[in-house]
Amino acid sequence: MFQQWTGVNFIFYYGTVFFGNLKSIKNPFVTQIICNLVNCIVTPIAFYTIEKFGRRALLIWGAIGMVVCQFIAASVGVTNKDEAAPSTSAEVAFLCVFITFFATTWGPAAWVVVGEIFPLPIRSRGVGLSTASNWLWNTIIAVINPYLVGVHYANLGSKIFYVFGSLCACSAVFAYFCVYELKGLSLEQIDRCIEESTPRTSAAWRPHSTFAADMG
Repeated sequence: MFQQWTGVNFIFYYGTVFFGNLKSIKNPFVTQIICNLVNCIVTPIAFYTIEKFGRRALLIWGAIGMVVCQFIAASVGVTNKDEAAPSTSAEVAFLCVFITFFATTWGPAAWVVVGEIFPLPIRSRGVGLSTASNWLWNTIIAVINPYLVGVHYANLGSKIFYVFGSLCACSAVFAYFCVYELKGLSLEQIDRCIEESTPRTSAAWRPHSTFAADMG
């Protein structure tokens, strides 16, 4: 759910229409392609950062980075009344940085957490429900976005990034209070870590002699 609430699919689904409404952008399709290329190019970085910095840290700081980028993009868009080219370019640039934060954190890391966090007896059902939730919110956001930015409806324009930026802040709070750090642990060790720690202390948990004896 929180992965979809970042608002990244607003850009992927409706970016061409949104950029087309910015008068200083001559070719919104090319701008959309640039955003998609950024997503594709930077995503493999997550293969390294997930194991280097861990899931929890990646989700927290990734959400904070997305908040900053979206708030800046929204502020630039709202204050750019004349749609001057430099300001529009700055807005697009910060949206690309936002996509970079998503593609290296919440994009892949959310799926890693979903695959690890559930206890072994219910892992398949938990992953299935998580995937269903992801696509449910994907559909909801895809349906409501035209009403949020449509000139005959809410007509939020660039202000929509204030909405998604605020939801990213909620994502950071969720990750801080609810996501365990499970880097480097086996599935059996993950179950014990969750039993013996809290999300905020999980990064310091290590397999111990009692655990090793039980496994033996």
